Amino acid sequence: MRIDERKYAKFEYNDGHSGDHTKNPFQRGDVVIKHKTSQGDVVNEIGVVLQVHDEFELRTDMFGNEGISTLTMATDEEIKKFRPKLLVD
Repeated sequence: MRIDERKYAKFEYNDGHSGDHTKNPFQRGDVVIKHKTSQGDVVNEIGVVLQVHDEFELRTDMFGNEGISTLTMATDEEIKKFRPKLLVD
């Protein structure tokens, strides 16, 4: 799912400051889920991609900068369960 990320940004973000952001599988506005922290704790946080730094890292509205290895695209069911307001906005 992709939404208008500007609704969730506090600033105007620019992509690609540290590398080739076009090789990142995620784009601005993608709704992603982080199932676990780097310590292995289950969090199931849903975030909207605000900025793509390079091919490995991005920024979301809910959990800041994050490596893409910990993220997947959120399904409609996950969004309904963990952050349903995104479906209404």
